[in-house]
Amino acid sequence: MFRPNRCQICGETYLGTQKPDRCPFCGADQRHIVMATEWVDHGKVDLSEQSYKDCERSVELELDNMAFYKCAAAKTKDQIMESFFKRLSKHEGEHAELLAEMMGIEEPDPPEVSCSDDDRENMAEAHRREKRAILLYQAIANRAPEPRMQEVFRALTDIESEHLIVSSTYR
Repeated sequence: MFRPNRCQICGETYLGTQKPDRCPFCGADQRHIVMATEWVDHGKVDLSEQSYKDCERSVELELDNMAFYKCAAAKTKDQIMESFFKRLSKHEGEHAELLAEMMGIEEPDPPEVSCSDDDRENMAEAHRREKRAILLYQAIANRAPEPRMQEVFRALTDIESEHLIVSSTYR
């Protein structure tokens, strides 16, 4: 039976007959995917000054990572690496969009970034980027007074942790 689901983290809709393991858009765990009729639109969040600054910094980080992964996907000659970098780029872009929405701002344009022509170097850089995001997002989740910030940054920590595992596999 057709079952529309929505991700409680990014808000995207998944159309299918079964609930996916992970959100195909942002990478959130299945526990964040709900029936479309149960989905809650959090939209703009009333953020403390610190949480707003944390979101600003995180949007920049996600856009930078998105641009890096897009560059790496374009430069690789390996189909598996291309699909990996492409998916990470899409996840990071979805995260930036989510955070900008929470702040009530338009998503900024991604920066121009460069990457290596060597897949191993790009995987090592991916590993560094994911570790950086995990440490930042854990700290943000722990200090945020807003329940929505805690929920989102814990989910982002989990997603980036999975990215780290995969980047470790291919390093």
